[in-house]
Amino acid sequence: MARVLHEINLKYRKIETLQKAVEIFSDHDINFHYDIGNMGGGEKIPYVANFSFAELRDMYWDYFLHNDLNNPRKGIFHYTILCDFGVFGGFAFVGWDNLDSFNIAVGALSNSYPLVEREYVAIATIMHELGHTMSLTVDDYRGIDNNVAGTAFTSQWFKFRNYKSVLHYRYVFEILDYSDGSNGREDFDDWSNLDFSYFKSTNFILPKNLSNE
Repeated sequence: MARVLHEINLKYRKIETLQKAVEIFSDHDINFHYDIGNMGGGEKIPYVANFSFAELRDMYWDYFLHNDLNNPRKGIFHYTILCDFGVFGGFAFVGWDNLDSFNIAVGALSNSYPLVEREYVAIATIMHELGHTMSLTVDDYRGIDNNVAGTAFTSQWFKFRNYKSVLHYRYVFEILDYSDGSNGREDFDDWSNLDFSYFKSTNFILPKNLSNE
């Protein structure tokens, strides 16, 4: 994930990690389940220094699918690899045939944002990347993953200031939620645009808002 240049008003926070995500989704009548070993998954991956994207894909096959094309976890779970240092800070990727996975380098992100507690960095990035695997991308709205909008006092920083979402680089470590579109001009309703089938039937198209300013 590109580094957010806007780091004003970041506060030290302590949360109950993934349980916070459960509560956030529950507020919108959505059941959020996670498997960190409690449901048969959550395998540890081997230590690999400075692994490549190809090695990341191998981990997906070895530790998520277990090299089984008929693995029932495919199409049910979104696969997540948490590590200290990876290819990037955080990004969603196509594990096999759909955008159903993401990698989060918690150590690298924590080093970039020392004022934010490590577990908050992890859960905020999980929420951010999870949104991508449920179809929320720049294809839908230009405020998502917009580097310029995350840079203080640029025109787009002001333009998208009402988009109060963890998918907005300006707020990724300040607001642990998706936006509901109620914050005024240039806001976007993330919650109403979540596509729960996207991670198992991904369709990449030319960004709809490519020409929008």
